[in-house]
Amino acid sequence: MRVFITGGTGYLGQALLRQAPGWVTALGASHLSQAPRMAGVGWVQLDIRDEDAVLSVLRAFRPQVVLHTAYSKADLEGVVVRGTAHVARACADLGARLIHLSTDQVFDGREAPYAEPARPNPLTSYGRAKLEAERVVGGMLSQAVVVRSSLIWGLDPPDPTSWMVLELADGRRQGGLFEDEYRSFVFVEDLARALWELVRLDYRGILHLGGAEVLSRLEFGRLIAPIYGRDPARLPALRLADFPEPRPQNCALDSSRARGLLKTRLRGVREVLASRV
Repeated sequence: MRVFITGGTGYLGQALLRQAPGWVTALGASHLSQAPRMAGVGWVQLDIRDEDAVLSVLRAFRPQVVLHTAYSKADLEGVVVRGTAHVARACADLGARLIHLSTDQVFDGREAPYAEPARPNPLTSYGRAKLEAERVVGGMLSQAVVVRSSLIWGLDPPDPTSWMVLELADGRRQGGLFEDEYRSFVFVEDLARALWELVRLDYRGILHLGGAEVLSRLEFGRLIAPIYGRDPARLPALRLADFPEPRPQNCALDSSRARGLLKTRLRGVREVLASRV
């Protein structure tokens, strides 16, 4: 099977490439910055804001499935919305199946846990852009899968949220971690494994892939800090009331549909850490 990954140099994209199964006959990935050397990966520099470039690259590669992980919080309209539209349009043109990565931030955090039929109501600009991208995909591709995940974390190397934890513990960063904002933190290796399962399954529509344990950002930080030799007591706590803009309080995902569909277990943070002892 021919599979193309947008955002191959991103945190999730690299995990997908590391776990690429043997039945993938051709594997392509896009990047904006320097691409790592990985055997069997056809790299191409691609800005998904360029519609002609997206179509040209995907026509040349001829994927059967596109895993769309590329995003940018610095350019929500250009990358998240228009970029997704360009990828979806190219998939429609080529007859490729699209698996699109979205977020739990499409919800307002007032009625968790959220199953797939729940009504989105994003509070943040990122959540609004991601919801618009979901609608773009749904309007173009009836066979597409929209995967909503939570905060993605990992250990080797640490994820961006964990780096923030370390910087806060070291006093190299101002701010803190919310003690009253809750997410279904999902381990990057579990998420990548689940996505590769989805590539071969005849599934369409929305699917929630959140970790089994719901934690606040502060609870997550206190679990992660000791792994890297930091004192969790040094992590400053924040409350949502301290933040000037509205944020969803509890975006926990109900991933029971995925548990019935996939063999991959989306483990909680404590279970993953315990397995490494």
